[in-house]
Amino acid sequence: MNTLNFKRKLLSGYLPAGFFVFLLLTVLSSCKKDKETTDPIGGLEAISWPQKWVMVYDRDESSYSYIYSTGGNSLYRGGVEKTYSVNNLIDEKDCYFEVIPAGYGGGDKLFLIRSVQEPDHWWGCFRTNSPFGAEEWFLGQSDENETPEGDDYRFILHPMPDEDGKKTFVIESYLKKGQYLDNIGHTFTGNGLSFVAYDKPENAPHYKMLTAEGSGIGG
Repeated sequence: MNTLNFKRKLLSGYLPAGFFVFLLLTVLSSCKKDKETTDPIGGLEAISWPQKWVMVYDRDESSYSYIYSTGGNSLYRGGVEKTYSVNNLIDEKDCYFEVIPAGYGGGDKLFLIRSVQEPDHWWGCFRTNSPFGAEEWFLGQSDENETPEGDDYRFILHPMPDEDGKKTFVIESYLKKGQYLDNIGHTFTGNGLSFVAYDKPENAPHYKMLTAEGSGIGG
């Protein structure tokens, strides 16, 4: 169809049915490509929940920082070689956490996180203060017999592209939206983890999720 005939038929309100089919397929194809680009690992809905993971952050090329509990109010950062057995680490440390869906808030899928070893120990975003009185938010835990209801126990997981074949997420506090889990300490404990403001999730620390299968912690 040349341009002149197309314009005449468009103005007259007539176009062949095949044209509209072609147009619809083009739009749907474009939408699919956009989704694949912005959601590289299938999204949260593609995962079978709950999940159990050891959560780690690349310390350097050969070692991880991993999150663990000693049973107190704060969670800590440990260091381990990437070749170390994840099963041995789970046996030695309270570092295996269950991630459980907890509904929606403001369009975001929310999650609760608790210890597998101590199921009554739930992650929370809690406040402390620096010696100068500045407000700080840190990753702690609370001993609750029932499922906690407060926003301080709820987190938003932002899927990121897989790294080294591992599911990778940025973890945002629902209580303090815009603040993300960071691999730095705070006044309460220098070996803890803080929630730090970032302009967008992609710029916040990416945590890899390791499962208990396999012979190495990277498995």
